[in-house]
Amino acid sequence: MSDSAGASEDTTVVTVYPMTGRQLFIRVPHAICEECDLTVRLVERVASDLPHVEVRIKPWFNHIFDALRRGGWHPPVVTIDGKVSTQGVVPDEESLRRALAPSHR
Repeated sequence: MSDSAGASEDTTVVTVYPMTGRQLFIRVPHAICEECDLTVRLVERVASDLPHVEVRIKPWFNHIFDALRRGGWHPPVVTIDGKVSTQGVVPDEESLRRALAPSHR
């Protein structure tokens, strides 16, 4: 299944795989991965300025095989249309905006 399945052709899908919050049958404290929460908030804030961007949040442990198949070994993993953009760090806001700009797509 594609990361952009269910999205229209002109929609860019950004998926974040954090390792905090509800994961399988446990709750991972946010202190374990502060970068995860910062990444989710940053991606949502940037996407709110861009009408052609859809954000999906998928818990890393719950979707581990999907994340690993895409090359996302170290949460937080950010993919853009199924391709890893960043992992293990909070993305740079300007780089993320450039990657999501309609002219770049």
